[in-house]
Amino acid sequence: MKNIIPIICLVFSYPAAVGATVESGVKEHWEKMKETQVLEAEKSPVDAIGLEEPTYIGIDNCKICHLPHFDSWQTTRMSKAFELLKPGVRIKAKKEAGLNPDHDYTSDPGCLECHTTGYGKPGGFISVEATPRMINIQCEACHGPGSVYAEMMLKKRGTYTREDFMNTGGMTMPSPDNNICARKCHNQKSPFIGSGFEFDFENRKAIGTHRHDIKYIDMPFDW
Repeated sequence: MKNIIPIICLVFSYPAAVGATVESGVKEHWEKMKETQVLEAEKSPVDAIGLEEPTYIGIDNCKICHLPHFDSWQTTRMSKAFELLKPGVRIKAKKEAGLNPDHDYTSDPGCLECHTTGYGKPGGFISVEATPRMINIQCEACHGPGSVYAEMMLKKRGTYTREDFMNTGGMTMPSPDNNICARKCHNQKSPFIGSGFEFDFENRKAIGTHRHDIKYIDMPFDW
């Protein structure tokens, strides 16, 4: 009997002890959660995005919010840039540039950088078989990889400044002063460009190389 009494006491006291422990754990958990929420609330929307490296997401994602610009892009030469690498296309121009017009250049590394989007970079073009959605010169080829930008738009749309999109989102705005077109592709690396060539940014836009005169209707600033 002497041994039974302590056991009975332990059995009846155990649930209370466990309950107290659980209750204490729950309180501790929620206190930590409150602290986390306060810290998160103190962060700016830009800080909350984090410091992840932007990756390429493809024009199918861009067009969800920028359909007028996608429709405009489809009328430009940029949307058909990959076709130029196929055999039998632009025969005369290829012959003049010293290229074989019957050759298939769709897997040539020297061509893919300027006829696909994000070639050799995270999320970018790998091959026609693996990443067919990344062919041609899409939005991100000129404006930069869009993963962080898209996250910013989805989480806190309309609360960011142009500088936020540039610095945190990793976006680029090509211009005559920041002529990314000439720096990346329209230069002496191209077999179609001879000595003394100068890329006229505004003129090339005007003749249809890259028509982009539609305003971003849902943006808090004139992009």
